[in-house]
Amino acid sequence: MANFSLSVVAPDRTVFEDEVQSVILPGVNGYLGILSRHEPMILALRPGIMEFRDLNNQVDYVSVSGGFAEVSENHVIVLAQDAERATEIEVQDAERRLEEARRALTGGDSPMTTAEATAEIERATVRLRAAKKK
Repeated sequence: MANFSLSVVAPDRTVFEDEVQSVILPGVNGYLGILSRHEPMILALRPGIMEFRDLNNQVDYVSVSGGFAEVSENHVIVLAQDAERATEIEVQDAERRLEEARRALTGGDSPMTTAEATAEIERATVRLRAAKKK
């Protein structure tokens, strides 16, 4: 199987950059698998779990909370609004944020708007699902 380079970039850092065998991205219309020499495209991402297989055939997971991916013949660049590798996610932090967002939606004391709370619930849920995969 041919390899290609994968770069996952968040606003504050490069989350991952190396050669991989495959990647699965959470597109707004569903998950999309990418292999080497894939047709060039730009893909809008929704919050979800990105999965990739490295050159040692190990699967790794990245929680992304939206953004875009540019796919070319031998390179995939993910520009994420926020991204964390599953091994980096602090489960207690994600659980705390989820609880705060739920409180905001039920009328509890919170500075979050309904839209912010809904988005935070989705982000925290994705982070927790990714953390369980590590």
